[in-house]
Amino acid sequence: MNSRTLQAVKTKQRIYENSIKLFKKNGFDKVTIQDIAKASGVSVGSFYNYFTSKQDILYDRFIIADEVFREFSSAGIKGSTYKDKISNYMLFYIDFVLTQPYDFTKVLYNNDSKMFLRKGRAMQTLLDPLIQGAIDNGEIRSEMSVDEINEFLFQAMRGLIFHWCLNDGGFDLKERAVKYLSLYISAL
Repeated sequence: MNSRTLQAVKTKQRIYENSIKLFKKNGFDKVTIQDIAKASGVSVGSFYNYFTSKQDILYDRFIIADEVFREFSSAGIKGSTYKDKISNYMLFYIDFVLTQPYDFTKVLYNNDSKMFLRKGRAMQTLLDPLIQGAIDNGEIRSEMSVDEINEFLFQAMRGLIFHWCLNDGGFDLKERAVKYLSLYISAL
């Protein structure tokens, strides 16, 4: 990497980090591009060299999440049955959320985060072979398709995470996820 490229990477990271700090402190809706640029020591024009909008900053987290899930899946998901593997996959999702700053999670889990709906994201597609394996192995007898089961599980976990955020983290998210996943997966 040459010095110009390295500087660009550092600038983008500084903008990202300052944005997250401002979102946590003031709330996503109250932070302007001008606020972010000022906190990052760059011009508004420079901000737009790295991000197209405030929402674009959040999308970077989705890209990172997809990479984390690729690594997790490539290492082999533990479980003696496909249902166990599905459960462990979804619990990894909860663990990933819990590694993020809580205030950031509150910013991300809102009705404007359309990246949750984007088709073809690694986080969701990597679950498909586990669901198909469970169907092929007779562990899941649902009339739902692989895509429908995938969507059902992610909707359930996102809803739980959203509810956790609405309750200001007032319950043990992992404990509740374990309990609910057991019910969801056994119903399939």
